[in-house]
Amino acid sequence: MNESKAVLSKSESENKRMLSERMQATEDLVMVDSDLDLDQTITICYIQGLIDLTKLEQILIMYKENKAILPAFQMESRILTIEDAAYSLASGMSVLLFNASGYGVAVDTLGVQLRSVEEPVSESTVKGPRSGFTESLQNNIALVRFYFASPNLKVETRKIGSLSKTSIAVLSIGGITNPDILAELHRRIGEIPSDAIIGSNALEEWIIDNRGTLFPLVETTERPDRVMGALLEGRVAVVVQGTPFVILLPFLFLQAFQVGEDYTWNYYIGTSMRLIRLLSGLVGMLLPAFYVATITFHHELVPTPLLQSIAAAKEPVPFPAVVESFAMMLAFEVMREAGVRMPKQVGQAVSIVGALILGQAAVQAGIVSPIMVIVAALTGICTFTLPPTAINYVIRFLQFGMTLLAALLGYVGIMVGLLMLLTYLASLRSFGIPYLAPAAPFNFDQLSDVLVRRPLVLNKKRPKLFSPLSKIRFRGKSR
Repeated sequence: MNESKAVLSKSESENKRMLSERMQATEDLVMVDSDLDLDQTITICYIQGLIDLTKLEQILIMYKENKAILPAFQMESRILTIEDAAYSLASGMSVLLFNASGYGVAVDTLGVQLRSVEEPVSESTVKGPRSGFTESLQNNIALVRFYFASPNLKVETRKIGSLSKTSIAVLSIGGITNPDILAELHRRIGEIPSDAIIGSNALEEWIIDNRGTLFPLVETTERPDRVMGALLEGRVAVVVQGTPFVILLPFLFLQAFQVGEDYTWNYYIGTSMRLIRLLSGLVGMLLPAFYVATITFHHELVPTPLLQSIAAAKEPVPFPAVVESFAMMLAFEVMREAGVRMPKQVGQAVSIVGALILGQAAVQAGIVSPIMVIVAALTGICTFTLPPTAINYVIRFLQFGMTLLAALLGYVGIMVGLLMLLTYLASLRSFGIPYLAPAAPFNFDQLSDVLVRRPLVLNKKRPKLFSPLSKIRFRGKSR
């Protein structure tokens, strides 16, 4: 590996030999000598299939006509070592080696065919922008700039990974974003020892405060308008090359129930949809537990006619309520996962038909009771209302824990589980900010804009939680 750090030679053959060895003698490495410069031989190097040959040809023509134009295409500083030349080639650049001068220049000629801007798959909307991020870092940054046309938008790019240099960009707004959050983020990124970063999730696991928690401590989104909203609150966005998901941080628990579409509707409608999601989250997590606790321990709380109906329905079922509940929840998760993994054209049909057939067959066979099928279906529907973030999976996971506690201790077990959950959530931090804020520590003014969708004309202040430099969105009185 010593030779990989060698400086470029003034010998054309030596440069080719060293570069070929550093690139593992790969057969798609192209090195062509050119007479563009009469004073010296220029070796044009690139990876076949990774660059746009038309773009490279245009750059070479412009250089031949005007040799001073080349620095305008220069993406990095002059290349002086074989290592720099190799990483530039691997990143999709073309390298021009000026052999007699002993240096090279990298020009951006990346030409990989990527998909165009499409509607986000995981964050569809009825009313609002339909642009979604792609796998291109530059395209994603351009999308954010399209939505946020301001010179205050700051983009900081860097490469991480000891083996594969993955490009990332940190986005913030000058005059709003707290520099302490930015500095802490850059510190954590700089300490990543990984040899390669494959996607945004790999970066998340390195920078979050607690790597052992089930709860998401950063947010990911496919929507540029959601990134713009987060930046205006004083948060930071991290764009990773090769993934359509942008990381937003810090991230708080109650933000998991908010979607950008809340602000595209009237604030009464936006508030009602947000409250429905909060209620659905509670129902999705606790309904099976309440059913099991009520049937097992607390019959006196059920009206007599309903209790008789439930008892009659459960009479042919040989299993206790907790076994029914676990079986149905597990079957529902299996069908949901099957629907996601199968081709889109048949995935939904398989999920719906499978649920109907299995549910009806299970009831007729006396394996589960009809009321348990209703509970499982309502629980699943409630989780569908939640945004497609990691919190959705967390709530579905907590269903099993809460149901087990309910089977052991009834309502007392549910209360114990909720207290343990709240205590644990209160101990979490996202870049130093309490995870349950603004509920704990309590701040009524900020909590009111989290639980409800406050009218924009009343939303004059930015959230204090992220300590923005500019705390006021706008001044003056609204009519």
